[in-house]
Amino acid sequence: MRVRGFVAIAVLAVLVSMVNLNAQDKGKAAPQKENIQGTIQNISKDTSTFTVRTTGTTTRLIVYNPKTKFLYGHSDNAKAGNLADVKVTNYISCAGTFDAKGQLMATECVYRETR
Repeated sequence: MRVRGFVAIAVLAVLVSMVNLNAQDKGKAAPQKENIQGTIQNISKDTSTFTVRTTGTTTRLIVYNPKTKFLYGHSDNAKAGNLADVKVTNYISCAGTFDAKGQLMATECVYRETR
C-alpha cells in the first residue's frame, strides 16, 4: 500500500513538472524580425549570401536559403519575384533574424532596380 502511494505521488510530481515546462515554452516569444536595406554589392551563390551597402561604405551580409521568399517592387506593392532576377546594383530590403555571427538570415527579400 505504501509503494502505491509513493508511485502515485511520484507520477503526480512528474506530470506537474511537465505542465510547468510546457507553459514556459509557450511563454517564449518568437525572435523579432529585423530588416536590412541597401544596394547589392556582391552576390555569392556558392555561400547563398548578398553583400549589401547600407549607408556610406558600411556593408552587411545577408544569408538566404531555399525558403526565402523573393518579391519584386516596393514593399507596399510587390509582386512575386525570383532569386535568378536579383542583380548586383539592385536595391534590396530583406527581413529575418540575426544568427550568432551577426548575419541576417532572410525569410523575405523585396528587390527593385533603384532605391
